Amino acid sequence: MSKPTKRVLFSYLLLSNIGCEIIVRGTIKFLTRTFPNEQLEFIVPSYHVSRDQALLADISNVRIIPMLQSKRIIRGILRKLGLFTRFWTPRFSSIEFKKADLFVSIGGDIYTMFGNSLPNDWLGYEAFATRHGIPSIMFGANMERFETLSQDDRTLLIEHLRRFKALIVRDIGTVDYLREFGVSENVDFHPDPAFLLRTQPVFTRRPITRIAINFTPILVREFGEDGVAQFVRITEALVAKRYEVTFVPHVYSSDGLKGLSDPDALRRLHGALMPETQEKITIIEDNLSFKTVGDALAKVDLFIGGRMHGCLNSLTLGKAVCFVGYSKKVRTMVDWLSENSPFEAVSQSFDAVPADELDMVWLERLIAAHDAWAAEDPEGKSAIDMKTYLESLSASATVAERLIV
Repeated sequence: MSKPTKRVLFSYLLLSNIGCEIIVRGTIKFLTRTFPNEQLEFIVPSYHVSRDQALLADISNVRIIPMLQSKRIIRGILRKLGLFTRFWTPRFSSIEFKKADLFVSIGGDIYTMFGNSLPNDWLGYEAFATRHGIPSIMFGANMERFETLSQDDRTLLIEHLRRFKALIVRDIGTVDYLREFGVSENVDFHPDPAFLLRTQPVFTRRPITRIAINFTPILVREFGEDGVAQFVRITEALVAKRYEVTFVPHVYSSDGLKGLSDPDALRRLHGALMPETQEKITIIEDNLSFKTVGDALAKVDLFIGGRMHGCLNSLTLGKAVCFVGYSKKVRTMVDWLSENSPFEAVSQSFDAVPADELDMVWLERLIAAHDAWAAEDPEGKSAIDMKTYLESLSASATVAERLIV
C-alpha cells in the first residue's frame, strides 16, 4: 500500500525572477533528497498560473495555485483596520494552506530588513501555520540588519524565528549572526539552492573572449546616472578591446514594473552607448527562464552581474564571474566560495567588487588571473564536485530529525 501524499506549501516567490525559479527548483531537490521515501506534492502560489505551470512543467509533483482577488480585498480591509498581523490570511485559498502537511518559507533576501522594517507577510505565513498545527521550516535564507529594527520588532522577529522547526541558511556567516540574537538551536547551514541544480560543474581552461553583462534596476536606484555612466564606460571599453558582449537579464516583470525589470535597465544602458557600440551588443530579453537564460550563459566565458543568482547561475555552469556587490552578502558568499567550498580550486576565476568600485582596471585583473590559469593547460578541464560536498553536510539530517513528515 502506497504512502499518502504529503503536501508541501511554499511561500510566494515571483518566478519572473530567475533567481526565484532557481530557489523553488533547488528547494524541491533538497526536500526530495531529504525525504526519499515520502510521496511529496509541492504547492506553489502564483499570480501567473499558466506561466508558472509552463515554467515548472518538467517537475511532475508541483501544483500551482492561484492568488485570489477576494483575498486582496480582505487583506486590504485588515490593513486599514490595523488587524493585519493579528488576523493574517494568505493571498491564496486558506483551505489550501490548512491542508498542508509542511510550510516552507523560501527566498534569499526576505529577512534582510528592507526599509528597516519587518517582513510582516512572512511572519504571517509562519503564524498562520503555527496556529493551525502545521510545522514550518525555512530554506535558503539570507539574514542581516536586525539592528535596524526597534527593540519590540526585533523581539517579535526572534520569537518568530525560534518557532521554525529548522532554519537552513545559505551563508555560514548567517549562522554566527543569528547566534548573536539567541537563535541557534534550530539553525543549520546549506549553500544556496542554486548549487543543488548543477552539482558537478566543469570549468574549461579557455581564455575569456565572450562576456555577459547583467545591469539591474537596483544599480540604477542605488547609483543613478553615475551607475549608468559607469557601465557605459565598461561596456565601451570591453567592445573596444574586441570582446563579444551580450546583455543578459535575470529578472523581468510580467506587470511592466521597471523597478524590477532587468530588460528595461539593460535597454537604458544600451541606449546610452555610442551607436557603433550598440550594433555590436547582443541582447537577450525574450522567453526568459532558468533554462533559456542558462542556455545564453553557457555561450559566454565571463559573467559581470549585480544579481546574486545570475552570478551563481553562471558559476555553476563553469563560468568566470564578477560578483557586483551592493550589500555584504556578496562578499561573504565569495569568501565562502573561495576559502571553504569545492570552488576554491578555481578561485582565480571569480571575485566580488563593490558596485561603485567596478572599473576596467579591476576587470582586467580578474580576466588576467583567469587567462593565466587557462594558459597553464589549454582546454583542460577542472571538475567541481559539489555533489559529494553537499551530501556531507548536516542540513538534511537536521531537517529530518526535527521534522516528522
